Amino acid sequence: GLVGGLGLLPSANIGHDNALFEPVHGTAPDIAGEGVANPTAAILSAAMLVEFLGHVEEGQQIRDAVESVLSDGPRTGDLGGNATTEEVTAAVVERL
Repeated sequence: GLVGGLGLLPSANIGHDNALFEPVHGTAPDIAGEGVANPTAAILSAAMLVEFLGHVEEGQQIRDAVESVLSDGPRTGDLGGNATTEEVTAAVVERL
């Protein structure tokens, strides 16, 4: 299987003049508005963008905050928890 699932996978498409950073998982319309999506991939995609813009230390701080939340919780349902998207996001922000 995938490493933890699609909710954990960030991506970057980097060209000569432009770059695009986004979660691998796409839009997940079947769970839109339910507050159950794992925000980790989106947050890690943002960390990649921050690093791409030259703010390596700040990008690492985001990664460290995500790692702390993945280790200690809260976690969304795809990772065996029952936290909402908002709760996990707030936990990452709190650790920043």
